[in-house]
Amino acid sequence: MRIVIIEQWFSEKMGYIENCLPKALAALGHEVHVLTSTAQVYLDAPFYRDVYEPYLGPAVAAPAEKSLDGFTLHRLPLERWHGRLRIQGLLGALRALRPDVVQTFHATTLTTYMAALGRLIYGYRLFTGNHNVKSVFAPARLTEPPRLAARVSLLVKLSLPGRAVGCLTEKCYAVTPDAVDIATRFYGVPAAKVQLSPLGVDTALFCPPHDELTYAACKALRQQLGFTESDIVCIYTGRFTATKNPDCLAMAVASLRDQGRAFRGLFVGEGPQAEVLTASPGCVVRPFAPYHELPTYYRAADIGVWPMEESTSMLDAAACGLPLITNGRLQALDHLVGGWLPYQAGDVTDMQRTLLVLQEAEQRQRMGQAGAEVIRRQYSWDTIASRRLADYEAALRSAKGGHLSKDEG
Repeated sequence: MRIVIIEQWFSEKMGYIENCLPKALAALGHEVHVLTSTAQVYLDAPFYRDVYEPYLGPAVAAPAEKSLDGFTLHRLPLERWHGRLRIQGLLGALRALRPDVVQTFHATTLTTYMAALGRLIYGYRLFTGNHNVKSVFAPARLTEPPRLAARVSLLVKLSLPGRAVGCLTEKCYAVTPDAVDIATRFYGVPAAKVQLSPLGVDTALFCPPHDELTYAACKALRQQLGFTESDIVCIYTGRFTATKNPDCLAMAVASLRDQGRAFRGLFVGEGPQAEVLTASPGCVVRPFAPYHELPTYYRAADIGVWPMEESTSMLDAAACGLPLITNGRLQALDHLVGGWLPYQAGDVTDMQRTLLVLQEAEQRQRMGQAGAEVIRRQYSWDTIASRRLADYEAALRSAKGGHLSKDEG
């Protein structure tokens, strides 16, 4: 089967779905291509230069075609249309590749609209997705119905185009329950076509320590970072921005240390809060680490903490055997029963209370094992890729009268 994955931006050093899903699909024996622009992730974000450029390089890369992790990456020139990102030459690339299946990760972006147009022209099966969740999608957080002008704007910009794309879509994979709601209520995707499909983890890379070499690496890193065996190390990885607010964890750690508790903070990333995190008692700050180095950081820690917004790193940490503490309003971890604890978002006192629940090593181990086992069995990228392939094959069978050729199966 020839599968094309379309994403408006791509960065090679990250561990997002556009990096991991094509790798897993290719490992199952299929020809996989990723069509993207020259844009790095978050290129337009005001924090890109400070947060990501030291790690990823310039916000716009050069056009290129290369083999990567078993799939072919095609970087096509970046265009903008009324301020929105567009991939130049996307339809031409689809014409040349002639895919059986196209997968996008959005329901209402220009790249998805072009993929839907290509579906009409070239006849492949189209699958979309929705990764927008309530915490980053303001209309879903409104407690009262929006005013008429806002409703009309949402209808014209999102619902009508989303409904048109939905008619051409086999399935829309939404990553959380609130993403399911947004896809149907705001993007107009038919409810029957929306499927809850949480993000996955590369469990060959992210897994609990399992041999003497792995344990030795964890111990060495703890010593290098200045942590003792008795310290309870709480790790956060990602952007150091107000919307992520890792400083909430740092303040909780500082307060607990004042009480004589053995909590420490470990922050891996970049961003505006770096200076205050570095100055916070009991905290250690490190710059962004390459994706393949993160498992050792997680295994060297005791608790994973993401104070505000969702992050794919939460799942990676849980797969390494860490119990998690996150914003209680998030729905991204509802499937990790027994592996995480909620706290009241942004409340330092409640963060302290929740950390103390995990003060005992036995409790941390029990919760960490529960979360890691759920991910290993159900949410590895290998498992998710197998499920997607079953959906792709079913769609192709339906299109061809109930059977696939030998080459397509």
